[in-house]
This record gives sequence, C-alpha cells and structure tokens, in this order.
Amino acid sequence: MDKKIGIVIGVVAVIVVIGIVVYPLLPDAGQTGGGMTFNGADYTWNELNETFESKTVDGNTGISLSAILNATEFANLTEKEKNETLFSVVASDGWTKYVSWSDLRQGILLEANTTAYFPHLPNAYKVKNLDIIDDVPLGQLAIIMAGEPWSASAELTWDEVFDGLATENFTHNADNYTGVNMTAVLEYADFSDLTNYTYTIEGVDGYSMTVTWADVQNGYLVLDQYKSVFPHLDNSFKVRNIIRIYMEEI
Repeated sequence: MDKKIGIVIGVVAVIVVIGIVVYPLLPDAGQTGGGMTFNGADYTWNELNETFESKTVDGNTGISLSAILNATEFANLTEKEKNETLFSVVASDGWTKYVSWSDLRQGILLEANTTAYFPHLPNAYKVKNLDIIDDVPLGQLAIIMAGEPWSASAELTWDEVFDGLATENFTHNADNYTGVNMTAVLEYADFSDLTNYTYTIEGVDGYSMTVTWADVQNGYLVLDQYKSVFPHLDNSFKVRNIIRIYMEEI
C-alpha cells in the first residue's frame, strides 16, 4: 500500500473514532444553552418539551414558566405564599432579573436561545441562555423608565437605599414611621426632570398604586415590609414588598 494512502486512512480512522466518542456528549439541536435548573430541579430543553405543553403568548410559542415551577417543590406552597415570593432569573453569563410569581405565570420559555420571555416586562427581562430560576429573599428594587432603553432605568436594593440615604421620622394615621423620602431615592438613582411623570408602585403580589410627582415629594419608602407610605393619602397607597416603580411620562 502506498505510504501516503496509509496515512490518509489512518487520519480518517482517528476522526471517525473521535466522532463516535464526542457526538453523544454534544447537546441536542434544540437544547440551546444546555441544562437548566428550576427551584433545584434540573431539565434539558428536550425534557421540558416532552413533559410540558406549549402555549403561545403575543405570537411567541414556548413552555409556561409557572407550569415548570409547579412541577418542583414550589408546588407545595399555598397560593398566598407563592404570591409573596421573589425569583431570580439567571442567564449562563450571569445576567439576572427579578420577577414575581405573577410574572412567571405570564412568562414562557422559548426554545430559541432557551430564552425566558415576559411579554408584559421590558426587553431587558428577556433572559437568554437560561441557567437558573429560583426563589430569593425580597429586597430588590427596579425603577423603570417606561418606553425608554434599559440604560435609562435603575436597579437598587432596599439595603443600599437605607444605607446610603438619610432617613426621616414621620406620622401617618397616628402611627410613627421612619423612612427615606421618595424624591431622594429617585435622585440617588440618577433620575432628573421628574415633574412630568406618573409613578406606579408595584408589590411582589401584583398589587400596585399610581401616584403623581406631588405625591412622590411627600411620600416615603419604609424598610419594614419594604413598603410605601404617603402621609397625605389613605392606607390603600401602602404598597408592601415593593419590587418595581414604573415611571411613565405624562
């Protein structure tokens, strides 16, 4: 046999052997991003696709995120406990967004780039190459400028706000509170020209109230129960376990 032909045959044989060994280790075509963990339960895309029905939201078809969570130990919680839970949605590169149970009930997992998609939230909440969804302690606060690029919004923690800003004592309905003025919080987050906006304050349970700039100037964030208190407004404006404040231009 010609020496050159022998070398070629040998190289081909090595390539075939490598292919046989490596191919089973490669992810399936639909399994973009590899495995994912939901509240401690591990799945691949193919496993999810075989286990759960798909649904279509705003023209996008995927698997219900709440259905996946309800197949884990999270299902043992009461509906009230679920509605009081905050979740981190984490990409393989570390990109993280925080969502509520209500958000997860509206969200779906898309096959393309295994993307967690929330149709009612800004595009920044599209988490591609999903790695983990798990419950986390309350204490995150997103201030979102509606209709603007995500760079115009801000993400803080309640501890950061109360560590960095001066507190004030005030009274509401004969009860004494200590809080941080909401104007100071917005300025701390580098917002300016705040007059011509409405402010929708949203709790983790989905309860929300909308206030004006005049209200914000007189309102406070209180660390206990992560709530808002407006001394000049009634108790319905006490939004507890706040996770987001939406600013929308008038």
